[in-house]
Amino acid sequence: MRSRISIAFGALAVVFAVLVPLRGVTDEPILRVGHGVTAPRPLNHPDPEYSEQALKAGLQGTCVLSLVVDKNGKPESITVFRSLGMGLDEKSIEAVQNWTFEPARKNGEPVAVRINVVITFRTGKDAMTPKIRAAWNKARKANDEFRRTMWKRVYRVEGDTPAPSCHSEQHGDEDEAAQVSALGLEVDPRQYKLESITFTDNKTLTNAAALRTLFPIKDGEPFDLRRVSEGLQQLRKAYGSQGFVTFKDTVRADVDDSHHGIALRIKCEEGRQFYVDHIGVAGLDEATFQKVRKTVYVKPGDLYNERLAELWLEKNSRLVEPSGSIRDRLKLDINESLGTVAMTYDFTPCAN
Repeated sequence: MRSRISIAFGALAVVFAVLVPLRGVTDEPILRVGHGVTAPRPLNHPDPEYSEQALKAGLQGTCVLSLVVDKNGKPESITVFRSLGMGLDEKSIEAVQNWTFEPARKNGEPVAVRINVVITFRTGKDAMTPKIRAAWNKARKANDEFRRTMWKRVYRVEGDTPAPSCHSEQHGDEDEAAQVSALGLEVDPRQYKLESITFTDNKTLTNAAALRTLFPIKDGEPFDLRRVSEGLQQLRKAYGSQGFVTFKDTVRADVDDSHHGIALRIKCEEGRQFYVDHIGVAGLDEATFQKVRKTVYVKPGDLYNERLAELWLEKNSRLVEPSGSIRDRLKLDINESLGTVAMTYDFTPCAN
């Protein structure tokens, strides 16, 4: 499967041609195209191939890469600016790493510039070789068959299942002490202000400004462990809504005693994206189960989405006894090798 490729320099790149603090691997100043800086021209640009996963799913769209073309016309510092997913980002990077360019120039001299490369993946007839078209038709038929039998993969769990405890979550001094320990803080954070929150290794959710808004605390405000914890929970939910079931965050706290500030650096260990294999529903009689089985928001074959799964639970909270809670009523069985999860919604009455 081939893809169509274009190079986009974007509005900012056209308007600004200033030196930026970032340096390339060769420690060259990196310019932007415009104001006397010409654009680099691709000389050799092999197309990316479709990933098998994206081909089976029929995924189409664009992946945008940000990269530096050095003064020798070689690409470096390639990152994903806008993700497409299902392995197509990686395929795009693999291809662009092998590109060569006629370098950008300023005043006739070759210079390093930062550009965006837009790679468009299409599954249309014109984009397919006969071999790929045959594989695509086979995958499409398999997908159609899966969709026809999809609801058979939402089933009622019969028999005894362990009753959830349904205890409300407790917060207190012990929780705060644990949070301080987890951050490695040897000071009382209440005596400090938040300097900043930054993110590393966020290769899929690349908009750091959007991630920062998940934390209900502003730079310069008194450091508040509770609000930082709320932000981390929202960060995990943001990744959970994109199928990153095994996402983990590692928080490093840098303390500046001279300014009484704490800067947080959050490393995002994304892992892989998971798809739903099947869904079990426990604790319902057959008649009630049949009423709700086809209303699930996340279906077999879908990319797992934590937010939608929780929304469906909230919508059906009436199915939980009045004294119960919808907390801890969604269980996941993760298959790392296949990249799938088995979901179980548990409406079993709470244990006494």
